[in-house]
Amino acid sequence: MKKWLKQAGSLAIASSLLLSAIPHAFAEKAVIQSNNATTLPAFPVQDDGKQIEASITKERALELAKTYIAIPTGFTLQSVSLNSYYGNGGRSFPTWNIHYTKKVKDQYYGNLSVSINGLDGSLTSYSINDNDPEHKPSYPPKVDFKRAKEVATAWIAKVNPSKQKELIYNDAEENAFRTPLNGNYQYNIRFDRAVGDVPFMQNGINVSVNGEGQVTGYNFNWDDKVTFEQKVTPISQEKAEQLFHDKANLSLQYQIPYGMKGKKTPIISYALNAFSLNAASGELWNPGTGSAPPAGGEKPLTDKPLADKPPATLNLTKEQAAEKVVSAFNISTDLKLQEASYNESTNPETGETESTWNLNWSQPAEKDPKGKIMGSGAWASVNSKTGEILNFNSYMAYGADADKEVEGKVSLDDAKTTAVNFVKKYLPAYTDQLVLNVPAAKDYPEEQLKHMHNWDIHFNRVIDGVTAGHESVNVSIDRTTGKIVSFYFSISDLPYPKKKPEVLAVDKAKDLLLSKYDIKLNYVLTGSGPILYGMPIEKYNVMVAAGEIAPTAAAGTTSDKLEAKLVYSLIPKYTREGFLLDAQTGQWKNADTGEVISFEKVKVNDIDNHWARNELQLMLDYQALDVKDGKVNPDQTITRGELIKMLVIAMNGGNGGIYYGAERKASFADVSNSSAYFAYVENAVDRGLLDPGADFNPEAKMDREEMGELIVKALGYKSLTKFDGIFNTSFADAGKLENVGAAAIVLGLGIMSLNDDKFEPQQEVSKAQAASAFFRFLQKRAELQEQPRYYY
Repeated sequence: MKKWLKQAGSLAIASSLLLSAIPHAFAEKAVIQSNNATTLPAFPVQDDGKQIEASITKERALELAKTYIAIPTGFTLQSVSLNSYYGNGGRSFPTWNIHYTKKVKDQYYGNLSVSINGLDGSLTSYSINDNDPEHKPSYPPKVDFKRAKEVATAWIAKVNPSKQKELIYNDAEENAFRTPLNGNYQYNIRFDRAVGDVPFMQNGINVSVNGEGQVTGYNFNWDDKVTFEQKVTPISQEKAEQLFHDKANLSLQYQIPYGMKGKKTPIISYALNAFSLNAASGELWNPGTGSAPPAGGEKPLTDKPLADKPPATLNLTKEQAAEKVVSAFNISTDLKLQEASYNESTNPETGETESTWNLNWSQPAEKDPKGKIMGSGAWASVNSKTGEILNFNSYMAYGADADKEVEGKVSLDDAKTTAVNFVKKYLPAYTDQLVLNVPAAKDYPEEQLKHMHNWDIHFNRVIDGVTAGHESVNVSIDRTTGKIVSFYFSISDLPYPKKKPEVLAVDKAKDLLLSKYDIKLNYVLTGSGPILYGMPIEKYNVMVAAGEIAPTAAAGTTSDKLEAKLVYSLIPKYTREGFLLDAQTGQWKNADTGEVISFEKVKVNDIDNHWARNELQLMLDYQALDVKDGKVNPDQTITRGELIKMLVIAMNGGNGGIYYGAERKASFADVSNSSAYFAYVENAVDRGLLDPGADFNPEAKMDREEMGELIVKALGYKSLTKFDGIFNTSFADAGKLENVGAAAIVLGLGIMSLNDDKFEPQQEVSKAQAASAFFRFLQKRAELQEQPRYYY
């Protein structure tokens, strides 16, 4: 066995320098619940008002869990709880949630969770995180996507064989797959429920398989009470494609790549407003509230601002800030200012100091005759420099009247008038950029209005016809009193253009956007009330609690009808990362970083028979190597700029996050912001791989000694090379190296090799040699890195 350290004790030094693995999230601890399986105070009810009782006891649930899952050695029972699980449409049923943990002394090395349907004993979900440092993932993964799919299929045959024949494989994840750049990889295998040969994607089974071929996650979502539209003759695929093109509605918006390094620069992009088509008629169809556009149009409140933006020179006192809020919202004299805090911070986008007053008013709480807590209060935030109110919220406990239907004395039109007048008075500098966006009164279901306390009036920020990200102003009006009960001001100082720039023609943008979707026939849930397509049940419950929508039969009874309609839908082809279409250039960009991306797998014609074909293709898949005229020229010497790009991408797992804005000052005089290598060089500086200096020489040839040093830095062993006398330096030309320790490390780890007992430090490195070295770097990183240890 080759030794790169003379002394075994030096391994302790090395271990402290290893890269950390990405931590897995742990579920919160819970106490073991009662064995009483029939006490379900917050569980769903049947038609007669009786709660749905679990027919599976705790003991039986624990037995069933072990028939589905082989509990690994070292995992012990931590908690058992009985809760309500919500499926599609809000339908719920009692579920046993069982949690195991792996603990060694005071350290937690993993957890395992199993959920059992409290009615029929079926496995609802399963997940495991095993972070034992002895269980290190290998790289490359031991199983590929095909094998992972076979493992998932066998798992379903074991735990849910009755549903297997009703499943259809969803290939979206596989189509977006790229060979991973680290060993901590999870293959996500999805099977949709099939009705005939048509998928119903709101039901199905998800299985996660790790690179070792082990199932690490399972989720079963199925509702046997869904009825499916029958005897429908759908329009042809060709006609559906044409209708989608004809009916597609594009909008322009500025998007902010928040993962961009440094100051954020808005990108103007085209967005496609998603919709579906009735499969039989080809007409527009959207579930829930229909397809009517919000009332109010696209015209701002005023053509010009009613005033200039307030200067940031006020420096309000607590009393002055409070008075602004009291005056704006007519806060009752019964409410007393109880708390006030001052906060000051630096805006990372502008570098300017920002300060706010956070204020809280309240009155003592009382109990009504039925014992319910009563009371009221308000809180607000005020920009102490400009005097602008940033947000306001008032609350009132309704006491005995909480369950009464709301008597809506204030019309939607009156609420809009109140909101518009308020905005004009208190935000006069923005009125030319605020567009009213509120559904028409007819779009609110009658049942919803009976329980809805407020009208929510929404204003989008629109600059010369382009929506500014998610910036907006929201005003909520009490439907009974007409008072403003909440206000939210979300307008940034980001540098948006005052005028819309020149953009691609709409038809060209439409073709580009639609090319990133498949048009597929599928079933989608429909129904009355607030059953919203794709809405998580958690969000539904929050909206009910806030009075935004009314609770309905779908929220917890067994009598409500769930119907699925046959539609044509736009199904994204690429699910790997969020992306946007730059409306100026027509380029696809990462939505998080703003970096230009490509969806197609890179293919070249000069590596098929090359000794490093697989390693080269891996780097090509992540666009870490440049291609010219269909060739990568594998035996061509790699430049310093090319190698830094390859190394940074390899270290970054192939993900985004290596884009820098124009304000980033160049670390090297010869790698300016306009250079193709700028982001990679700057990221290498940030990672400590390069030290800033006068010149980087990106087009100079890379030699073996410098590549070895960079790899050692990437492994985190830079400091270790400073210790003299611990390295095996018995190769012939060790004396020619400036940093013999770095060479010894990459040789000892097998990342680089000798040639006739020589390291040859000045020899130039080819692209193939670099790709091969980086592949072995990824392998060794997986072997060496320590697993994180978790504490509760």
